[in-house]
Amino acid sequence: MPVKFNTKIRILEFVVAGIILDLVENIISIKLTTQAELNLRIFLVTLVIVVPFAILTELVIDHPNFWNKVLRLKK
Repeated sequence: MPVKFNTKIRILEFVVAGIILDLVENIISIKLTTQAELNLRIFLVTLVIVVPFAILTELVIDHPNFWNKVLRLKK
């Protein structure tokens, strides 16, 4: 069964906006606010922290029907 275009867009948005941009943002924040040397361990720990939040924001909260279900809005 082929994947719908909207599903492909949501997956792409999840990967790009949810993971990559948040990862870069967090790495920049770590570099600017700490004296830590950026290495693979910091990168991996940051990635482990970013992924659950990316799932929450991009796949759950940004779902087209999320607010309708949460607020029980009728069309």
